[in-house]
Amino acid sequence: MMHLHRTVLATVAALLAGLVPVCAQYDPNWPEPLLPLAGTMFLGGGGELPQDTLARFVQMAGGDEANLVVLTTSETAAVPAALKQAAVVKVLAADAAELAQAATRLATATGVWLLADSGKQFADMFRGSVVESQLFMLVHRSGVLGANGDVVTAMTATRITGGDVHATLATGLDLVPGAVIDANYQVDLHQNRLLGVLASQPELVGIGIETGTVTVLHNRFFDVFGQGSAYACVAANEHLAVRIERIHPDVSPRSQRVAPRKAPQRNSRRAPRVGAAPRDGRERVRRYRPRRLEDLMAMSRDAMARTRARFPSLKPGTPNVKVGALIIVGGGGSPAGFMDKFMELAGGKDALLLYIPCTESQEANAERTLARWRRAGATDVDVIHTKDRYEADTSKEIHDKLRRAGGLFFGGGRQWNLVDSWQHTESHRLMHEVLARGGVIAGSSAGASIQGSYMARGNSLGNVDSMAPGYDTGLGFLTGVAIDQHFSQRGRQPDMTMLVNRHPQLLGIGLDEASSIIVQGTIATCFSREGRNVHFYDRNLPVVPEQPDYLRLSNGQQFDLAHRKVIAK
Repeated sequence: MMHLHRTVLATVAALLAGLVPVCAQYDPNWPEPLLPLAGTMFLGGGGELPQDTLARFVQMAGGDEANLVVLTTSETAAVPAALKQAAVVKVLAADAAELAQAATRLATATGVWLLADSGKQFADMFRGSVVESQLFMLVHRSGVLGANGDVVTAMTATRITGGDVHATLATGLDLVPGAVIDANYQVDLHQNRLLGVLASQPELVGIGIETGTVTVLHNRFFDVFGQGSAYACVAANEHLAVRIERIHPDVSPRSQRVAPRKAPQRNSRRAPRVGAAPRDGRERVRRYRPRRLEDLMAMSRDAMARTRARFPSLKPGTPNVKVGALIIVGGGGSPAGFMDKFMELAGGKDALLLYIPCTESQEANAERTLARWRRAGATDVDVIHTKDRYEADTSKEIHDKLRRAGGLFFGGGRQWNLVDSWQHTESHRLMHEVLARGGVIAGSSAGASIQGSYMARGNSLGNVDSMAPGYDTGLGFLTGVAIDQHFSQRGRQPDMTMLVNRHPQLLGIGLDEASSIIVQGTIATCFSREGRNVHFYDRNLPVVPEQPDYLRLSNGQQFDLAHRKVIAK
């Protein structure tokens, strides 16, 4: 449970008051999701480290300005030459004074490399100590933590200590959140062992790292380099098979195989080749930017969702906005008259309109949007934005704005950001209250997809996949539907076909750019520019080969969401 005020009693009281419909996808008892790290971890699978591993580690820790520490529990540990600038801190006994002295040294470090004779020795020495606390703080203040081999297995609260088919377990340090790690991993020998751990602890993500391979956990995303692969695993449940994702540049999302590059600046020199000797004679490496090959938070969300009720339900609720209205826009601009309709449904030009940006950044520039609303005649406009779930759950300022709002507008971007910020927080509940008071919730592009109970195209690694386990649940203002946007302009018809074939109980809605639907009750009215359409996918209807598998509606036409049929004019 995140906070005391999010209790079952509070939810029941809100339901009895008629403020939160039963179908609302707000659950104060939902498992608390992982939060991203501010820093980076280098997790070696054992054996010889790949070339440039430690150079990249030093670079991420600050390069020439790095404050490096090698923390070891071994009297004879050999400090790698690449870490010669590091201070060596030896802790040879679990003595309170010695641990406190080590913790003091770690408090100002920007990078810490761990050395120990075994994971058991490391875990026994530091578990529950002030050193563990400082290592935890390191990666939450943008620092870098690294280790290789058996020590890496001790960096998770559940530690694999051995076993061929069935793992033997002990307690490690809770540094890598929500996971259990198997180093020196061999798929044919260790996969069943790792999956066995997940069968008993299904909320965890299993991570297997092959020998000679380094997995970099940066913020929330995995990169991998070296001679092998890493594997991220999620346990099966009664209706979903085991999920195993191989993490390797050759098989991970194409858009992430090459690190994004910034546009070259004038007079800038090309970075030297790895190992090249520049003019000052010192060895340098090309600037390392971790790729996004897999997402620990998404995998963790999938793992936790598999411990809950089946989603989407085989019998989802009927799409029905009993009070208030939704305006769901397909991106690429708005239909003519949008702001007039938005203000009207919010209660008039003097109603409070709130803009909710969709961005990875804690900072969001909302002024252009708010200025456009003012020019349209709105007199009371504001913004709410946070990347901090605690703030979304507790901020009196945000909650007071939501309690006064007549209209909300979710902006475009990548819709998983909206899930991270708001889902299952008190702010999420208060958003449903806006509808229950008779207000309006609108959104475009990502702000369209987030409104459905099933969230299409939520993959945090890119916008190619229409289905993304872990990020397939929206904010649930309209139940029983999956909404996609930029539909015809980006050729997304096959994606929606795939989605409704997988989940035929859902009604698929594909919105062209500058098209929208206004939903009141169970009626969706198309509100679109000329030539822009809305597509409805209903698998209760027969699919005819070589014919469109959707119904296409244009401006002014209406669709009955409950009975899944076009309303005759």
